[in-house]
Amino acid sequence: MLASTQLSLAQPSNREIVDQSIQWFSITSNLKMTQRTTLILEGQFRQAGNFDPMQYQFRTGVDVMLNKHFSIAPIGYVYTWNYKYGEQPAAFENNEHRIWEQVAYKHHVGRFNISHRVRLEQRFVQVHTDKEGEIIDEGYDVYLNRARYRFMATVPFNHAKVEPKTYFGSFYEEVFYSWGDIVTFNEPDQNRIFAGVGYQVNSPLSIQAGFLYQMLIKANGAKQENNVGVQVMLTYNVDFTK
Repeated sequence: MLASTQLSLAQPSNREIVDQSIQWFSITSNLKMTQRTTLILEGQFRQAGNFDPMQYQFRTGVDVMLNKHFSIAPIGYVYTWNYKYGEQPAAFENNEHRIWEQVAYKHHVGRFNISHRVRLEQRFVQVHTDKEGEIIDEGYDVYLNRARYRFMATVPFNHAKVEPKTYFGSFYEEVFYSWGDIVTFNEPDQNRIFAGVGYQVNSPLSIQAGFLYQMLIKANGAKQENNVGVQVMLTYNVDFTK
């Protein structure tokens, strides 16, 4: 919450700011291939306003457990479908190829399960131009970098730990910082805050839902979205080592 408060206080008075509703849904499956290696599969389905398409994503990657606290994902890939949406629509629907890497650290504080995640992204964004009324695809010519840090905490309600038939509370905050040729706003440019509840149905399956706030500043710093709505996350894990 601190990061979003600081950004709100620091924003210039001439920035164009809009408030919008959002509805985000995700399906994640972690496929345990060996005792230390997990294949990640994820689909993100993000809507804005009255369930208008905002952004859809497919993500995959390999996560390697170093010990009970640390894990790394040395390589991952994302394809993103971007749509024109809301009160500040982009000029074109420029999709994106993305490569990513991350380091994660997990620990306990009393009944709370705490995780810290740092993710780096190399983004190749599609470019369209309009020449004499004809929209031309120039390819994925814009290269951007982004760093992300996420703090996440979960706490079980009706059991000592999160296990089958457990209700739990969940919170996360994630801050983003971007740089590249078209980025002239060189401060944290996105903040996501989630608070909700979940249920661990059985060992593979869990679901959680709650309140989501997204603050998004555009690359030139002149426009900002304050998006508020719901996020629903479904997780189904498969252990191939058993």
